[in-house]
Amino acid sequence: MSPKSFCRFFKANTGKTLEVYLHELRIGGACRFLIETNVPISEIALDCGYNNLSNFNRRFRSIKETTPREYRQQFRINPEQQSHPLPEILT
Repeated sequence: MSPKSFCRFFKANTGKTLEVYLHELRIGGACRFLIETNVPISEIALDCGYNNLSNFNRRFRSIKETTPREYRQQFRINPEQQSHPLPEILT
């Protein structure tokens, strides 16, 4: 299957382009890190595949309609309230 055919097939079945889907997937992963860790936002951006913090912030705002910092403040999980503790590597 050619790349063009795959992209057409993907959009027909998901209603999204592959690029949009990948951005949503990456930002979803960033949201989890923002909520569950104290890792700096710039490091989260790099871990999620964004080499440029400005681009990460712009994509995050376009998908979540808030900044990463505001998102972290709004949805922060208190470690004592977590039902499943995070692995040592993430804390």
